[in-house]
Amino acid sequence: MIILALGTNIEPREQYLKDALKKLEENNLKIKLKSSIYETPAWGGVANQNFLNMCIEVDCNLKAYELLDIIQEIELDLGRVRLKHWGNRTIDIDIIEYKGQKFNDERLTVPHKYLHDRNFVLQPIYELYGDVKIDGKSIKKSLENIDAPIEVYLEKI
Repeated sequence: MIILALGTNIEPREQYLKDALKKLEENNLKIKLKSSIYETPAWGGVANQNFLNMCIEVDCNLKAYELLDIIQEIELDLGRVRLKHWGNRTIDIDIIEYKGQKFNDERLTVPHKYLHDRNFVLQPIYELYGDVKIDGKSIKKSLENIDAPIEVYLEKI
């Protein structure tokens, strides 16, 4: 299973999500599942506008670093500028899970190191799969430990 998390907090937020999904498909990533879109306050104390977030499951024959290269190219195509860590962004695409494999280097950390701290990733995963375990931890239990606002912005895109 390959799970990607998408987020945006610069208008037009919904359009950036749609454009990212389209570009992923144009790069031969088959989108198998899409969560609802959730709106949450910015995480990390840097960005100043609410985010729209969602998770998707994709299928592809790419190796993890090939997938990362495509994702980073899409982010650049959609105007992503990395000025501040956790800052405002047109689109952010993270690899949350990649076929049960683990990566931990300067380019890629999978499972994502903040997965179990972010309700805006946990809630969409829970919506898609129920209480699964990623990195040996229950998604549901991690979600129950987070007291931060999250609400459905749009059922499906």
